[in-house]
Amino acid sequence: MARASGSRKVARAASMGEASRQRRFIGFPAVLTLIILLGSGVVAMAYTLREAESRPSISDHWHSAYGVWDCTDGEDGAFQPVFQGRQNSQGFPYDPEGIHSHSDGIIHIHPYTANAAGEDAVMGKFFESMFVTMDENAIQASEFGVISAADAVCNGEPAVIQIVRWYNALTAGVAPPDERIYEDFDKIHFKNDGEAFTLALAPRDAVVPPPPTINDLLSVSPSLTANLQQPEGPVRIEETPEGEIPGVRVEDSG
Repeated sequence: MARASGSRKVARAASMGEASRQRRFIGFPAVLTLIILLGSGVVAMAYTLREAESRPSISDHWHSAYGVWDCTDGEDGAFQPVFQGRQNSQGFPYDPEGIHSHSDGIIHIHPYTANAAGEDAVMGKFFESMFVTMDENAIQASEFGVISAADAVCNGEPAVIQIVRWYNALTAGVAPPDERIYEDFDKIHFKNDGEAFTLALAPRDAVVPPPPTINDLLSVSPSLTANLQQPEGPVRIEETPEGEIPGVRVEDSG
């Protein structure tokens, strides 16, 4: 009897060992599959982030509206002449990098080389091609001279050099800006097609109008119509803002 009982214990132990090995065999592929899925998700997320950071690419052709606003010009402030930059013999901008303007108040962003693509597609490239300098002290260009923040006062408040940014230029006439940037202007990265930038001398919290050339973006980037949120069409602003807030006019869809 003792020998039979011992045999049953040995058999039961062997059976339990076999079941344990089967569970380990079944569990290992499941764990391996989970690791693969998690790894694939991490890789996909990293690729998405890298893809976003790599824009604009050499195959992209983006446009952003810009203007230069001086709150000390006149009673209510005024936009300054747009940058002309340098031109080749055919009258086109001489720009080996691919971020420039055609003297039209629009930044044309179509990188020719990797040096102006992805994270290197920055405002500093635009300044270089247009012979413009801008820092916390002043904006300087041959078209209007020097706009200095030294002792500048508007509406009783100290004025500072800044860049006011709207991610969607087509709604900038009625929407508050998405960013106000007060330093490192040359490092500002172009995020997408159809932005708006006002390079400004103004008090830190003052209302700064968007560039008048937001009206012209649809003619150079027709694909922006897909991003319109208003059924009436793109928002337009008047050439000369009235008071502190730019006048707003809506396109008649008819």
